[in-house]
Amino acid sequence: MPGETGSGLGPRFNLNSCAGCHASPAIGGSSPPINAQVAVAKFYGAKNVVPSFISATGPVREARFVLNPDGTPDGGVHDLFVISGRNDAPGCDISQPDFVVALANHNVVFRIPTPLFGLGLVENVPDNNLEAAQEENRALADSLRIRVGKFNRSANDGTITRFGWKAQNKSLLIFAGEAYNVEQGVTNEAFPNKRETDPSCQYNPLPEDSTNLKDIFNSGVPASDYSSDIVNFALFMRLSAPPTPMPGIALTGRGRRVFQNIGCQACHIMTQTTTQSEYSGQSKVSFFPFSDFALHDMGSGLADGIAQGNATGSEFRTAPL
Repeated sequence: MPGETGSGLGPRFNLNSCAGCHASPAIGGSSPPINAQVAVAKFYGAKNVVPSFISATGPVREARFVLNPDGTPDGGVHDLFVISGRNDAPGCDISQPDFVVALANHNVVFRIPTPLFGLGLVENVPDNNLEAAQEENRALADSLRIRVGKFNRSANDGTITRFGWKAQNKSLLIFAGEAYNVEQGVTNEAFPNKRETDPSCQYNPLPEDSTNLKDIFNSGVPASDYSSDIVNFALFMRLSAPPTPMPGIALTGRGRRVFQNIGCQACHIMTQTTTQSEYSGQSKVSFFPFSDFALHDMGSGLADGIAQGNATGSEFRTAPL
């Protein structure tokens, strides 16, 4: 991108920065009041058509197709925009997905950015603490006829995965690497291959983001200067503070009692506790994510038809509150 630092964009992308999606109420949050996807569609002469489900005052959206043309499961992200026509992408002539047809066929589902605050604490909750917290709430869930959720787990080591709409990602580093590749099209050491392989749209050696073997930034923070972007992104999430609970005034106290009396905490478990951490201030910390980080079947009305890991098309992670 002319005059800009960074790794640029891949041939297909949803936005040109992490902060463009995670912006409100502060960097690391969710969609901003003004959706930057509308403007980025035309940057540097690009010919993109803004899809009908994107508006300036609507949320940032990621689009997934449920099925492939042959009827087999898809589930993957289909980026909204392409670099074709941009003055920094000579020779690239690929097309946007046909969202008009996909919408007509009810083959598109959407996801919006989730807040990133306090995720280092979430990453550092040991599996047995998550399981114990869930077990403590089993009697309440049973009394309300709420089925206790199941955890999504890594197919390699069996440990609980906990990031993403369906808790499909194991760690913040994987979460960062996947987002860099999927949302901005930037290859990296976690996801080193281009998703769009048209040779006319390939400009860089791969991976585009990697560990820096020389300190070319000289920012005064060598650890960050030598690290790849995705390592720095993960550290930003890992070291961001969790939201601060409201003061214990009468109004919030009544709300807490109602929340508990109707059984919301059967799934939105109020307190989780971390284990020992190499990061200052994150060892043996009790915090308030209001989530069990487990999967729950939300029924056919909310189903998106997309399976991720152990999550079926109707199962979603309990959203932290």
